[in-house]
Amino acid sequence: MSERDEHAHLRGDPHTHEVRSWLRVPDGLAVPRWAESRLCASVALELEARRGAALEQVVFGIVDLETTGLSPAHCRILEIGIVAVQGARVLGTFGTLVDVGGPVPSGITALTGIDDALLAGAPCEAEALDAMAAFLAEHRVKVLVAHNARFDRGFLARAWREHGREPGLPDFLCTVRLARKLVRAPRYGLDALVAWLSIPERARHRALGDAEMTADLFVELVARARVGGVHTLEGLRKLGELRTTPRARRRSRVHVVELGG
Repeated sequence: MSERDEHAHLRGDPHTHEVRSWLRVPDGLAVPRWAESRLCASVALELEARRGAALEQVVFGIVDLETTGLSPAHCRILEIGIVAVQGARVLGTFGTLVDVGGPVPSGITALTGIDDALLAGAPCEAEALDAMAAFLAEHRVKVLVAHNARFDRGFLARAWREHGREPGLPDFLCTVRLARKLVRAPRYGLDALVAWLSIPERARHRALGDAEMTADLFVELVARARVGGVHTLEGLRKLGELRTTPRARRRSRVHVVELGG
């Protein structure tokens, strides 16, 4: 293709007007040939990466649970903590203990400090879910985020279903999955990542304290994802979403950005 033919072809590129806007070329002046030939493809890729819900517009609910054990089918939610985040701004926090209807296992008390006396007067699970749902609605939370999200989603999905709550839970993102693609760290547990990234420690093994640390971690991960070219909720979902049904395994890649730690 001759230079003239290539130039004519590029003038038909649907992204030429984006290049014009990008370079702030005044009306009546032609876009330079070098700009058309070199930038159209790059502009197209950048615009594609920005199609969807802009990350700074989405409200995320970073959630953590304390429970009486590991099985959603046989154990109960003991405490719920949520931090509503938009961009790097905290919109609100929510925390509640939950009356589990029986004694707290001694091992759980040793881990969390939550005992039967502390649960005196706590709401039952249905009431706690009502308060949680009201908090999510108040802040228009679109996506829930948790560290090792399968655990938290399993307990919340069981509780949501047992109490017939509608609508269903928002989709989940997992900060373990995100961290594995965005941070080079020796380990990916919450304690390890908090130490590796110098995140301030809060009350560990209490729901709101862990949710606050996970929120700080999530803000850091989103910043790294942005540097790697992820600007939308759709792009972030490719990295860290928990799917509700099994699908063929696909690897999503993003450039791992070293920002310290």
